[in-house]
Amino acid sequence: MGTALSGTFVISWTQTEINGIPAAPSRALRTGAAWRWSGDVVRVDGPNGVLPLGPSEGTTDLRRRAATGVRKLITAAIREPERVEETDAPDFAPSDDFTVSDGRDSWCVTLIDAGPGRTPLCMFYGDMPPKDTELWVVEQRARFTHDPQAPSRSVICFTPGTMIRTETGARPVETIREGERIQTRDNGCKPVMWIGSRRVTGARLQAIPDLAPVRLRAGSLGIEVPDAGLLVSPDHRLLVSGHAARTLYNEAEVLVRAIDLVNGASVTVERGLREVRYIHIGFDQHEVLFANSVMTESFHPASVGLDGLSAGDRARLLERLPGVEEDPMSYGAFARRMLSSSEAAILAGDAA
Repeated sequence: MGTALSGTFVISWTQTEINGIPAAPSRALRTGAAWRWSGDVVRVDGPNGVLPLGPSEGTTDLRRRAATGVRKLITAAIREPERVEETDAPDFAPSDDFTVSDGRDSWCVTLIDAGPGRTPLCMFYGDMPPKDTELWVVEQRARFTHDPQAPSRSVICFTPGTMIRTETGARPVETIREGERIQTRDNGCKPVMWIGSRRVTGARLQAIPDLAPVRLRAGSLGIEVPDAGLLVSPDHRLLVSGHAARTLYNEAEVLVRAIDLVNGASVTVERGLREVRYIHIGFDQHEVLFANSVMTESFHPASVGLDGLSAGDRARLLERLPGVEEDPMSYGAFARRMLSSSEAAILAGDAA
């Protein structure tokens, strides 16, 4: 439910967070991102008719007129927004909008340009989304400024209960700590540089089905591989080898996303979960490790938008890899060639 208020309201962009980052840059605003707002809200219409909208119109037209009115009333309706450096101001167009949801209800947020060097305003026409509540961006309009360096919403992680092969034997992934040594395919046992985690609620899974994990049943990739089934995030890549990979791509081994292996039988998307916790494991370079006897990839910052990490996990990662925020590939090359969805489909067809 929203605030149970109805009208035209505005807040400053500085009152918002995206994936735990206050007043985040525009590149962080993408479908699948967590969004919330806090603080006080200002109503710019009301009984005195501060913002008269005229006769009844469609919701879209009313929202457009409200946005125009708010821009004219910026200095009168709210205190002057805090000035920021030009390089820090989110680069939204004058009146962009996006939709957030709690998994049941949804709200349109319209961004209002407050002038050069100032943070924009967020306008809500009609009902307000709940305050201090994690919501999710489920739609963004094409008018957003295109940022070719904007990260994808990939989630590349393990789930609790996955058995990771370590120096002392197989251990549940959730018990592994930074500094402990894990067996890799190419470089023996290596210390874990960084661990991150991300909780996805059932409401968010319902609002954004693409975040649902993929289940590989025992033996789906070969004899006793996985040895006990495997539940991973949809974009987590698994090592695939064989004649087809060598013939088609001149590679003995390639990495394929779990979602691209879904066949509706032995590999399926797991729906209806109340929640899922995703766990990242990162080394000093991209590695292949063993999870339930399946060879899978480790964390690579170029594959996962850093804005999707929690504030604490992100800060620890950037402390250890200070250059990856500006250039994720400074982390190093990928351990294997990574196939696109179309390439994976060709590989599967040839292997069949």
